[in-house]
Amino acid sequence: MIFVLPAMSWAAEEGAQHQVDSDLYRVLILLAIVGAAYIITHLLLERLAERFGFVTGTEYIVLGALLGPVFGVLDTETIGALTPVNVLGTGSLGLLAGLNLRFRGFTPFRMRAFQSGITIALGTLLTVVGVPLLALIYFDFPGGVDPFMPILLCSGAVAVVVNTGPLRAMAAFWGAEGSTTDFSVQVARFCSSVGIIAFGLIFCFYNETTVPFDVDPPFVWMTWLGIHLLLGSVLGLIFAGFLIRELSDDMLITIFMGMVIFTSGFAYYLHLSPIFVNFVLGVVLINVSQHVEHVHKRLLEIRRPLYIILFFFAGAGWALSAEPIWGYLLVFAYLVLRFVGRMIGSIGASRITKDRSYGSGLYRALQGSGALSVAMLLDFTQVFGNLEYAGLMYNGLLIAIVLSEIASYPLTRNWLIDVADVASPEKRGSSTQTQEAS
Repeated sequence: MIFVLPAMSWAAEEGAQHQVDSDLYRVLILLAIVGAAYIITHLLLERLAERFGFVTGTEYIVLGALLGPVFGVLDTETIGALTPVNVLGTGSLGLLAGLNLRFRGFTPFRMRAFQSGITIALGTLLTVVGVPLLALIYFDFPGGVDPFMPILLCSGAVAVVVNTGPLRAMAAFWGAEGSTTDFSVQVARFCSSVGIIAFGLIFCFYNETTVPFDVDPPFVWMTWLGIHLLLGSVLGLIFAGFLIRELSDDMLITIFMGMVIFTSGFAYYLHLSPIFVNFVLGVVLINVSQHVEHVHKRLLEIRRPLYIILFFFAGAGWALSAEPIWGYLLVFAYLVLRFVGRMIGSIGASRITKDRSYGSGLYRALQGSGALSVAMLLDFTQVFGNLEYAGLMYNGLLIAIVLSEIASYPLTRNWLIDVADVASPEKRGSSTQTQEAS
């Protein structure tokens, strides 16, 4: 594909000169992306996972950057025309996160994971948002802190999100046994839920759309929060009616796509967060519907192509030279604050739950960002893309997501070796040699 990219760019320019139908060109580009995502998912990813134990997905961000700003195959107009596909991906991630919050059967084990997840999420959020906020106040930055608050809150929400992929991949690859992996995955999911809620609050505090009710200004954000919750709950109950009886897989996928696109489109029209609204919808579905488990299973089977498409779009919107070079130094500050916030929250969680069996080093297994973080960036840019520092935040956080995703695998592996009774590579090699000798 890399060798073909210049030819595709030249073909696009020739097509523009001869006034070839641009809609047909965009459809072909979309089909190529979806086809590549399907083939890569079912052929390449499974082999890489079997051989090396991990697949980051961040390589598709780089590929999207090559397709977009480098070779110009995906220009801004084409990306804008393919917004429904983008909306489908971001909304589906919010729905999947909501489907993980089943309140029935909340065991003591899950309660400890809930307490740990909330503590770690709050520690990360307060560190990533609080330290820059104190710096802005201390240095008396011109214009005050108000223009920076949406950017800081978005950075904090993205920092809270945890990708469970490294945990599950490393545990399967190294043969981790026991409840340690289950506990860490539950903690990661609760952290991501807190991140989605914090992200949704940005669209409540800074929504510039006229409120449909006569409300005093201090309570406008509560009105928008109520609209988020009401819209997600009502649509969740409506779609739960479609799942009363068992349906075929094709019907389930059709209902899912229509449900996510309709909900996300409605939210996007009101300048709400499609991720947060679909998250509420998923929480309602998993706790109300009888047959939603089958839907959840089908969604998990098709999620990887959606993730890859999101990575493509994120990379294609990467403005490589739009911001000053000094701004990218903030990436390292963000990564340090995120790491320290995870550490503080993990230490606090081990004290609050009074359960030291998993160790206060759980933060090492919670460094991955994943597709949900990318979806948040895309969602935020659609509504708040005109803010002064939105482009700098987008580019910086995209780099930080790539770096954190790469670093998460060795950190997770080391944590599993220390805590989950997993043999280190040296021990595994020596034991294998002993067995062969015997």
